[in-house]
Amino acid sequence: EGRGKQFSDDVAGPVGANCYACHQLTPQELSFGTIGPSLYQFAKLRGYGADTQRYAYGKIFNADAFAACSTMPRFGHNQILTEQQIKDVTALLMDPQSPVNK
Repeated sequence: EGRGKQFSDDVAGPVGANCYACHQLTPQELSFGTIGPSLYQFAKLRGYGADTQRYAYGKIFNADAFAACSTMPRFGHNQILTEQQIKDVTALLMDPQSPVNK
């Protein structure tokens, strides 16, 4: 289950990546960015296996490791997101029951 930013979280800590600014996650979204690819049905199209999960985690952690000229921020490398937040986003992309994969 996704957690997102909580009232009890440290205000100085990472707050999120705003994936919607660049990606579509579900077909119900009315407004989303188009700089990045649509993530709708991410794992449904790519597979639910360990290789896809490692790719998703790695791409979020350090996009430049997968494409040297990537416009995607290096969320883990630059400490924009914590390790747990990256795991949560990866779970959102990989879970068959996630709205992303419906």
